[in-house]
Amino acid sequence: MSRLILPPLGAHVSVAGGVAAAPDRGRRIGADVIQIFSKPQTRWMGKALEEADAAAFRDASARTGIRTVAIHCAYLINLGSSKEAVRTRSLYALEDEAARAAMLGVPYLVLHPGSCGEDPEEEGIARIASALRSFGRFPEGVTLLLENTAGQGNSLGRTMEQIRRLVDAAGGPPDVAVCLDSAHLFEAGYDIGSGAGWDGLLAEMETYAVLTLVRMWHLNDSKTERGSRVDRHFHIGRGKIGLDAFRRILTHEAFRGLPMVLETPKDGADDFEMDIGNLATLRGLLPRRGKEE
Repeated sequence: MSRLILPPLGAHVSVAGGVAAAPDRGRRIGADVIQIFSKPQTRWMGKALEEADAAAFRDASARTGIRTVAIHCAYLINLGSSKEAVRTRSLYALEDEAARAAMLGVPYLVLHPGSCGEDPEEEGIARIASALRSFGRFPEGVTLLLENTAGQGNSLGRTMEQIRRLVDAAGGPPDVAVCLDSAHLFEAGYDIGSGAGWDGLLAEMETYAVLTLVRMWHLNDSKTERGSRVDRHFHIGRGKIGLDAFRRILTHEAFRGLPMVLETPKDGADDFEMDIGNLATLRGLLPRRGKEE
């Protein structure tokens, strides 16, 4: 019998005061791993990242033992836009994000693929794929993770079939993989709260060869109903999904050892307590460490 490998858990944490402050915030909530924004998430470009900042970040990571597994790209980036100016600015912003990830030694860059707006999804997919091809290779050690979406605002990547088409159209680059978000799956229509729905999702992932591309999970409950296509994250066990879905994600053999981070709501002074509580809920769903299968 093999030993159960448990996933490293954490949360998206603030970089207020500088990126070097993030690992300490991760340690304070009891995280194994963290995700960050490397610059303001609602701006195209941010203040230049100095080598001194990057060195302080790496030192803080080593001191705390908290590994930063991902930088989440700014929300403005839309490689699927019908407007050439937006796509151009998006590519420059993505290049900046990738350079920051390389400087900080962060392996994953999470990106919402983009929205096709009023255009047919085929045109949006073609634009995103063209942008990724024109970008070329990401810096050594950095992998772009396309995140599945709820489908809000005609955002692409809401189904496993769309994700597969995006990857294939981009030429199947080795430095492009997938991050799955539990709330987005549910809001897009996947019934991950039931055993049959979960099995159906896994079968669809196998059909479209997405399962082996998954490198990371965002663990979020949903404030909106299944199939709403409205992206509203909520606290674990207090939304519409149900705890069984999170237990399945945490313990499924295909995802053992993958980093999993919360993106649940924050509320000012209670940020830390909220993350601590959500992580405790997740860890309560896990078998005891070291338990044999």
